[in-house]
Amino acid sequence: MSDSDEPMRAGERLSRPVSATKKGAAARAGQNGARAKPSPKPNPGKRKRRGFMGIAATTLVSGFYRVVLIGIVVVLVAGGGGFLFFSSGLPSVGGLKHYQPPLMSRVYGQNFQLVAELAQERRIYAPYDQIPPLVRQAFISAEDRNFWIHPGVDPVAITRAALVDMTRLGSSTRPLGASTITEQVVKNMLLDNRITFARKIKEAILALRVERAMTKKQILTLYLNEIYLGNNSYGVAAAAQAYFDKPLSQLDIAEAASLGGLPKAPTTYNPFLHPKHALDRRNYVISRMLADGAITQAQASQAMAEPLLPHAAGAPRTARDAGYFADAVQSELVQRFGQTMADQGGLIVMTSLEPRLQVAAQTALRNELERYDHEFGGWHGVIAHVDDPSLASNWQNDLDKYAGTAGQRKNWRVGVVLSVVPASAKLGWIGRDATAANGITPKTGLVTLAASRWARPLIDGHPGGAASSMAQILKPGDIVMIAPGQAGHVDLEQIPIVQGSFMCMDPRSGRILAMVGGWSHDLSPYNRAMQAERQPGSSVKPFDYLAAMQQGIQPDATVLDAPFVQQLSDGQVYRPGDYEDNFLGPVPIRYALEQSMNLATLHLVRRVGLDNVAHNLEAFGVVDHMPLIYPAAIGALDTTMFRMMRAYAALDEYGRQVTPSLIDSVTDPNGQVLYQAPDQGCSNCIDGNPDQPPLISHTGTQLADPDSVFQMITMMQGVVQRGTGVPAGQGFTQPIAGKTGTTNNFNDAWFLGFTPQMLAGCWVGFDTPQDLGKNQTGGNVCGPVWHEFMKTALAGEPTLNFPVPAGMTLQPTSFNGSTAIEAFKQGQSPGAQSTGDLLAADPGGQGQAGAGNNTGGPAAPGGDGSNAAAPTAAPAQNIDKSLGGLY
Repeated sequence: MSDSDEPMRAGERLSRPVSATKKGAAARAGQNGARAKPSPKPNPGKRKRRGFMGIAATTLVSGFYRVVLIGIVVVLVAGGGGFLFFSSGLPSVGGLKHYQPPLMSRVYGQNFQLVAELAQERRIYAPYDQIPPLVRQAFISAEDRNFWIHPGVDPVAITRAALVDMTRLGSSTRPLGASTITEQVVKNMLLDNRITFARKIKEAILALRVERAMTKKQILTLYLNEIYLGNNSYGVAAAAQAYFDKPLSQLDIAEAASLGGLPKAPTTYNPFLHPKHALDRRNYVISRMLADGAITQAQASQAMAEPLLPHAAGAPRTARDAGYFADAVQSELVQRFGQTMADQGGLIVMTSLEPRLQVAAQTALRNELERYDHEFGGWHGVIAHVDDPSLASNWQNDLDKYAGTAGQRKNWRVGVVLSVVPASAKLGWIGRDATAANGITPKTGLVTLAASRWARPLIDGHPGGAASSMAQILKPGDIVMIAPGQAGHVDLEQIPIVQGSFMCMDPRSGRILAMVGGWSHDLSPYNRAMQAERQPGSSVKPFDYLAAMQQGIQPDATVLDAPFVQQLSDGQVYRPGDYEDNFLGPVPIRYALEQSMNLATLHLVRRVGLDNVAHNLEAFGVVDHMPLIYPAAIGALDTTMFRMMRAYAALDEYGRQVTPSLIDSVTDPNGQVLYQAPDQGCSNCIDGNPDQPPLISHTGTQLADPDSVFQMITMMQGVVQRGTGVPAGQGFTQPIAGKTGTTNNFNDAWFLGFTPQMLAGCWVGFDTPQDLGKNQTGGNVCGPVWHEFMKTALAGEPTLNFPVPAGMTLQPTSFNGSTAIEAFKQGQSPGAQSTGDLLAADPGGQGQAGAGNNTGGPAAPGGDGSNAAAPTAAPAQNIDKSLGGLY
């Protein structure tokens, strides 16, 4: 059998016929002139070995590929399942494209003076083009050098981190991060900060999606505006101010690198807290910027040689002493727009605050509280005490932690007592000195016993007699507040315990121009002007007398100043007294108001009806509901300074309801007006003549007829000119109307007064009601505050008279030899009403709680009362002081 006919053995490949192959080879050999080599003879044993190994190799190869194929399928299935598992329920990345970062809202007063910044996070948004390239590169070099080329995750960084982390197995070292900037955006804005395998997988999936949905510039802009960089700063613009007090455009390479090193650990690399760590981190970032080609070797060397000198940004220059006002504005913004919009909406809030008047109000109130405290408070001014054997040489260090005390006045300093002798004490403090290198210098001075007589030592919590030695007041190591004076002398100071509030308003618009809620907002943010419910005392009496004017009673008609005894429905007897505990008999109504007579007022209230008085107090907004009892008519009810200001503004506006307002307008960052104060229209602001002033119209419900209110305004002018409000109005040329208020046991002192263009009110008292002291009436305590404030507020203001309504006349009336000008309605004239006609008929008590019979005696006749004889005074011990107003 020829070779070509030899049957194929198992395992051999299928090939062309051997004869054909031989013929081709022989032909090629002949053409080349060479002799063909004989074919080797077949080796049966070798064929058997090759066949076995071929079968084995084929089996192994085919098995390996099957395993690989199965592995690939398993990986794909598992990976696909894992992807579906981890990607399900992930947040959408679409919102990032239109993301608006939380922005600080700013509150402004008049003349665009900043009042407050409202923010939960201090952030200043910077668009991409306003972030300098060096700043952008510093963060890229430090955090994600492949940012511009990776698809959202960086496999190279992941591999490097995995290899490093393998060498740290078993240690407590935090795993090396491999998150890209895109992944950090996802973590900060879409996920949480938990370090788990599942969160990292989700982070990577979302990062890939973000890269497909947004450009690199958009991602980097989000990152640089959202990242927290410590020191209460979010984003690079806020951090530049927080650490270097500079805008981004003024940062050099070293400063940019300092910021770029913060994301890894904002606290650890804070240059204020850890300057050594911060310097090392800064220089590392500079080296990375050099390696990335962002800066030259010379620039890197110069930047590394630069000292690390952070400079904290100073507090924003806001209007002084406006904390209570700012809190009230923020509260209203939250009510109108919600907390998030108020603090993160980037709102521009224009308010009614007049910074000049705000400072004047705070200063006037503090001056009076300090005066009162020196007269009645005793010495309670030791802040702390240090026991330091080296006090004489180490006192500056001892003072370091008391550098500033909340509530201290601008000219006060914190000092330490160094030594004490009977007649004086030596104190040390840190004073300001423009010539010193750091602007401050240690100083010492003497406080004398003669200048500290007011600082009476406390005995069982109450001030005793004047100290006979300085050692009864101070001892070495005491930390106290002082006011440095001239020639090395200082005065002791202390923060009063007594509190107060003050408000000023434009009565026409209701715009609140100033608001003080206490001695210091830093010390106590509780706003006593808005929140403190106190008894107003006699300051509500104008609304009692208004009820009489509304019923046609004249200002010169007489009312009886005599004992008032009312049998109450529960069987008890209500028997109030006047401040002076004496009785004048029939007196003109206007005189009873001027002198704030309780008994005369109660007789008048009984005549006009408790229900009519209650109507006025409720309509004008003093209270929502007045109980129909006589004590309420003279101020035994709770209200706030804010409510009283609203009520008096309506009096100033001849009975027109006035809505107090803090906010003029609110706009969003795009300039869209979100809110405009109501009841303030302008008839020519859009189409009017630009050469004419805007014609502002004010609206409001008419609460009482203007004629009756004008009669009250005229009578209230008498309060300031001749009555209990004289301390408030002395020395002014402008007409002033007002009313004092002093509650039972002198717990509260009030004065509210107004001119045609301005209204202001004062309250003084203790947070826990207690006696202010003998003769500490509204006129004596609040009158000086109102007077001091108004000297500033009315300076340069024109003298305006209260307009006389059409048909009314101003005519003189007399009582006890003095003449007063009073207002009379059409058809009225002085002396036209007799006491017998109007007041002799006493209908008895009205109202459920005050029902009963009058046992105070009939009203005496006497026309205007100018010649009436006063009844015999009742013994003072038989008269109980009233709940309600005293003066």
